Amino acid sequence: MLREALAVYHKLLKDGELDAKRDGELYLEFRKEEVRQTLSQFEEELSFRLLDTGKTIYLVPNQDNEVLGYTPKEYRQNISLDARLADAYLQSYIFMMIFQMFYGGKNTNPIQREFIQTKDLMEALDQKMRGYLEDEEHTRELEREKDINFGKIARLWESKQIGDWNLRKSKYGTLSRAYHQLEQESLIRIFEEGQQIRRTKRMDDLFLYHYLDEERIQDLHKILGQGEENAED
Repeated sequence: MLREALAVYHKLLKDGELDAKRDGELYLEFRKEEVRQTLSQFEEELSFRLLDTGKTIYLVPNQDNEVLGYTPKEYRQNISLDARLADAYLQSYIFMMIFQMFYGGKNTNPIQREFIQTKDLMEALDQKMRGYLEDEEHTRELEREKDINFGKIARLWESKQIGDWNLRKSKYGTLSRAYHQLEQESLIRIFEEGQQIRRTKRMDDLFLYHYLDEERIQDLHKILGQGEENAED
């Protein structure tokens, strides 16, 4: 059974997922108890998790896995060769905003929308960043709690011109880089020359079956809820 388990593992390393329809033979191997037990040992020793949705299997690296995941240096280099830590935090914040806009529902189905218009994402980011800068006391409290310099992220965003997709350091250029990183991970599809993004099945599966536990949802609401009252005033 080791050979079969290795074949499944190799497929997951290559593609990140194993689909019941597309990879039927390997999927059936995965369902064998002996193969699954061997893969469980791989999970423990190699620091990853296999996420089983019933139709698709995903390989999800643990947070501390710098072999299957990204090191901080690699993450910055995916943004640009001269990206700073603040650039990495800003891109991560943009990711959180996208995830919250897609999956911020509070009922049994957290999916809120089928697509996001870039202009709406831009307006939401502008509002949040202004909120961090205007409510300095609340921002400092959140920074102490999360150990993230939200003020610095907000100042970096506010320092950018709106620009266009071809200006790497503009607001649109910053969103473009974030979009393409998510597209590279098969989490979104980009439409209308960057004016709209849509979820993928992979993104839905990862969020609905893994990432959207109650603690993560509360963290997102706490971080991304900052500044809304100020904006309404």
